Amino acid sequence: MYGPLVIAYLFLGGAAAGALSTMTAWSLRVRALEQSNRRSARLSAAFATLRQRVYLIGFVMLALAMVCLLWDLGSPEKALLVLLRPHPTVLTFGAYALAIEAMLAITLAAACLLGIPHLKERAYALLEILCCLGGVATMSYTGVFLFSGGIPFWNTWALVGLFTFSSLSAGISTVLLVDWLAQGQTILLRAARPLQKAHLVCLAAESAFLALFAAHAFFDPTAATARNLLLSPDMLATALVGVFGFGIAAPAVFEAYSITRTDCRTIPAIDVACLLGCLTLRYLVIACGIR
Repeated sequence: MYGPLVIAYLFLGGAAAGALSTMTAWSLRVRALEQSNRRSARLSAAFATLRQRVYLIGFVMLALAMVCLLWDLGSPEKALLVLLRPHPTVLTFGAYALAIEAMLAITLAAACLLGIPHLKERAYALLEILCCLGGVATMSYTGVFLFSGGIPFWNTWALVGLFTFSSLSAGISTVLLVDWLAQGQTILLRAARPLQKAHLVCLAAESAFLALFAAHAFFDPTAATARNLLLSPDMLATALVGVFGFGIAAPAVFEAYSITRTDCRTIPAIDVACLLGCLTLRYLVIACGIR
């Protein structure tokens, strides 16, 4: 329990939920603009390609997260019992949240990629709203999962906010990376400016919750063991460089730089760094907490 598989599970599940929430919210906005004839046909086609890829990638990431959870449980029977004989526990909520979000993601991906099932506009919008809300629930769960673990280092609601906004940050970076990698769809780089602004807001919220979580670690006497480990040279360097540097500072600086330019540009290396920072955060929180 709380080993590498749980770290991968929390990261993949959170990043996938963040990407799906970001994409569905953006998609709903684009559909509203299309109905008012404020989007060009070329931009709509480019966005449709991006939407297809993000929904599919989000589903794959959720599937990998569930595999990590299943592998960590040690046997398929335990996972089946969680789903078939549910009890009102945090683990049950998380399992259902992941499963439902994965089903919504693959349904949306199938509708985009294959045109099956044939969905009316309102039904499609409803699925996207549900997927967006499910993504928010899944992101929040990644923090609640640890908060409910009974470990002093994690005994603060700041951890829920921290993991929620960290997952959303990773999700936005995932969407921006897919946008950049979508060959022939460079028109979307200009349309991504609002997403970069949203990323800055998300990073500011993540920083605030990180400060609250750090305050808990430093002032709660029951978290002394974890605090001492966090202040060790290796862990402190990992926190400063990996979590704060890669996960918050570098993305914030370069996103701010990008949106001030007249020709909008995304910087994929920074989005990769952001994802590494989000993964490092989960490693650090778990490694310090369990010791």
